[in-house]
Amino acid sequence: MPDEKALFTGDLLSTGYWAARIGEILPGDTVAVIGAGPTGLCTMMCARLYGPGRIIAIDTDEYRLNVAREQGLADVTLIPGQDDIGAYIRNATSGRGADVVFEVAGGADTFQLAWQTARPNAVVVVVAMYEQDQILPLPSMYGKNLTFKTGGVDGCYCQEIMDLISAGKLDAGFM
Repeated sequence: MPDEKALFTGDLLSTGYWAARIGEILPGDTVAVIGAGPTGLCTMMCARLYGPGRIIAIDTDEYRLNVAREQGLADVTLIPGQDDIGAYIRNATSGRGADVVFEVAGGADTFQLAWQTARPNAVVVVVAMYEQDQILPLPSMYGKNLTFKTGGVDGCYCQEIMDLISAGKLDAGFM
């Protein structure tokens, strides 16, 4: 395999693969990815491996959202402040919320957006690094029964990722 195809395996693809793996995505799920930078794009790419019904990409940068859409990684793209993210996700899911939410942005209010857009009993995967401590507003979360998973890049699946690249199922060449 050429080096260019394997370039992102050790960090960005490993992070996206790890996140998608622990996200417990089921076929047909609605997946929201907050943050469409390189790690968010790799998370979307790896989430596609699990057959979600739709992937919603959320970012403040229109260029990043265009890349996600053009590469077939996102079915829907939304911009906070311009789009009512919560209302869109509720309407798109018959009022439930997203089945799996990946928080990859690490912005001032993106953690709040992640748990608020998740349906009851959803999995929220926190991939982002934050500059400030985040607060769990437990009274506001009561009854959502969310499962939070978090951590850093996990490079132990590099061979699986290389195999998926070789099989044409992952391709980060556009980055």
